[in-house]
Amino acid sequence: MMRRAASFLLSVALAAGAAQAAPANRYHLPDDFEGAIDQDGARQAVKRGDAAPFARIFAKVGPQIRGEIVGQKLEQHRGVWLYEFRVVAPDGHVRFLHFDAKTGRPFQVEPLS
Repeated sequence: MMRRAASFLLSVALAAGAAQAAPANRYHLPDDFEGAIDQDGARQAVKRGDAAPFARIFAKVGPQIRGEIVGQKLEQHRGVWLYEFRVVAPDGHVRFLHFDAKTGRPFQVEPLS
């Protein structure tokens, strides 16, 4: 009985891991995405001129965003600095909106198929 329960739990854990390991839409290849930048990195990016201060970009793009902003970060994607906003849209779906970190222009991050 104990062995059967352990086997069942192991199969559930493996199935859950497999589901997380293979997302339907991937947006970043491991070698083209340097990831989110911490606060010191963001400060340095602004100081170097790689990104505008967050407040300046938010003032420009905030009015364009429909929904509730639940997160934001500065990241680098294929050498381009972006501000990413996680937004809960009016329809309840979570959207990730990207804007050029220097200009605030919308930036389309294409899903990888």
